[in-house]
Amino acid sequence: MPAESISKYNSTWGICGFTSALTHLYASDVRLRNRIDTTTPHAIRLGLLIEVLTFLKYVCAFRTDLLPDLEALNRRLESPVMRHGIASFMIFADRFIRQQRSIGDSNRFQCALTPEALTLYLQVICAIKTATLTADADPGGQGVLGIMNSKNELVHWVYRDVAGKVYNWGKVMSPSEWLIDAEDGLGNPGLHHVGCHVSVV
Repeated sequence: MPAESISKYNSTWGICGFTSALTHLYASDVRLRNRIDTTTPHAIRLGLLIEVLTFLKYVCAFRTDLLPDLEALNRRLESPVMRHGIASFMIFADRFIRQQRSIGDSNRFQCALTPEALTLYLQVICAIKTATLTADADPGGQGVLGIMNSKNELVHWVYRDVAGKVYNWGKVMSPSEWLIDAEDGLGNPGLHHVGCHVSVV
């Protein structure tokens, strides 16, 4: 499975922070690539939901200080289940996983990550201990980019590789394409500018 296929699942399901981080891992770690069940879209979607649920359980157990901002972000973005609280999301997601139910193209399990939460996810779950957040700027280089709207509110995450290519919604763009692409890049009116950067090296 090409690395860009991971971000394709974010085109209908709002888990861009997770897919951006996992795109980096999938592209850079052959051992991980061989362990991921990519036999069917159903298996991939359930695997992604397990990843989301695992991280939320970690946050609830060890970093409760992140919960208020996570819940506030998901209310602002009108996440179907998360806007009702992380506890409700975890119960609902756990039931879906245990019953092996189909997620399909549904966005019900949208889970937006704050910059601090994404940094923690990279450090703890992805084992990139050196992951570092640069707020209010893009220092360049490989990493996950926080995209803001015209009001300077976080709305999206994308992955930029070591060559400067950007992975978003199943598409890979060169640095120049990313700046002007009217659908998947910064030419999209909803994707106004890069507001923060989380390193992955």
